[in-house]
Amino acid sequence: MSEPVTSQPLLPPPLGPPTNRTWREQSITTAAQLRTLAEWISLTDPPVGLSPGQASAKTALDHAILWHLNAATAVASERSPAIQTSFNGAVVERVLSQLDAAQVALLLRAPLSYVQSQLPGIQAHVRRHLPRLDPHRVAVEKVVEAAAGAPLDESARMTLVAAFRASCLESREEFSRVRSFRNVLFMGALVLTILAVALAVAGWFRPEELRLCFEPSGGSACPTGDRPRPWDVFFIEAFGLIAAAVSGAASLRNVRGTSTPYGLPLALAILKLPAGALTAVLGLQLMRGGFVPGLSDLDNPAQIVAWAITFGAAQQLFTGLVDRQAQNVLDDVGGKTGSTADGNGQ
Repeated sequence: MSEPVTSQPLLPPPLGPPTNRTWREQSITTAAQLRTLAEWISLTDPPVGLSPGQASAKTALDHAILWHLNAATAVASERSPAIQTSFNGAVVERVLSQLDAAQVALLLRAPLSYVQSQLPGIQAHVRRHLPRLDPHRVAVEKVVEAAAGAPLDESARMTLVAAFRASCLESREEFSRVRSFRNVLFMGALVLTILAVALAVAGWFRPEELRLCFEPSGGSACPTGDRPRPWDVFFIEAFGLIAAAVSGAASLRNVRGTSTPYGLPLALAILKLPAGALTAVLGLQLMRGGFVPGLSDLDNPAQIVAWAITFGAAQQLFTGLVDRQAQNVLDDVGGKTGSTADGNGQ
């Protein structure tokens, strides 16, 4: 008696050393899970006993799923320069879009019983990323209601696939908005850093023109003594930067972390540092000019440093607006559960 023929499972690609980013590892694991699921579907629902057209369609979907997963795994496993890939987002978009395409193909390939078992997850995904009045979301809600008393048909499958594809696209666009805002913060921090360095260099070579000294009755008070020195501006900027770091750390308690590949809270923290250095110098210059009546006669270096710390911490008055906008951007990532089509909750 002949032994039953068993299909040999596909071996997964060899797992290399850990990559340099957490999102890459998550993507590789997701691809491996989808690969296992695709193999299970192809073994439990093989393209046999069907018309030539249906068999060819299932085979094409099997190949497409593996192609998308191989493409995602290959890119996620690379060790491309973190700064370049993080700034333009091309690598992240490639990996996420290929994983999304593989999941869409799985929904098309799988039997309807499997698709019906995935209804809660599909509904949750659509609710997270599409507004309440979006036509795709409305259609999914109707399919879920109808599926409570009857099995799905091919029309319902296509409705779910279209909605899932739309929610995946919106999810990637949410990530793209986070990346764009993060890039603006980094560019702003770079510009402020260049200005702070330029100001310190100018103060080094022209200490008299950029003096931070005060002249109370009976003498002169400068940040590091009784006369202007080349390192005065740098000295004040250092205290402003430290004050900004402390006040910025306290303000970040209200900014939640992010599950996106882009470190928005880190960009916010970096922006505050050169901002504090500049506000410390500019604040003292305003005091020297008599902008604040009664506060233009500081009579010792300790008082000057104390005001530099105050002005450095005061950068939070300006960057606090950026903090709120950053929180709004983060809240928009998967936060459309109760939002309407125009973005306002009902």
